[in-house]
Amino acid sequence: MAREELEKIKYASQRRVICRMVIDILRTIHSGYAPKSEPFGSRLEGLLICLCIAIGDLDGRPFSCSKIAHYMQMPRTTVLRKLERLRKLGAIQRRGHHYYIRRETLNSPLGLRSYQTNRRLLSKAMSELSVLDTLPDS
Repeated sequence: MAREELEKIKYASQRRVICRMVIDILRTIHSGYAPKSEPFGSRLEGLLICLCIAIGDLDGRPFSCSKIAHYMQMPRTTVLRKLERLRKLGAIQRRGHHYYIRRETLNSPLGLRSYQTNRRLLSKAMSELSVLDTLPDS
């Protein structure tokens, strides 16, 4: 895209910061929790479903398959298939109708490093956005 076209996009610089931050955060989460044999981006839906499970588990209100499907706006059958794969990989546990993130994974050195890296990425993005938001939008 030519520079002139970029300037026509409102808040282009800020949006670039956010896009980069989201990809960097997902890449960090992937490297901290996904099997090494799985390239980044190849199973993004599974990663997002794991994040849903983490939200419910960390909130103390674990998600069921139906709740994940509703939250992700995905077919329940797709979610069921992804959940079974994640369970076989050992990323999640199922108890009754609810799903949980494995504590061993979250508390592993890689999991803790992922958290610390993501905190730095968020902080960097916030600093960049704070500066960019003071500049006039071209």
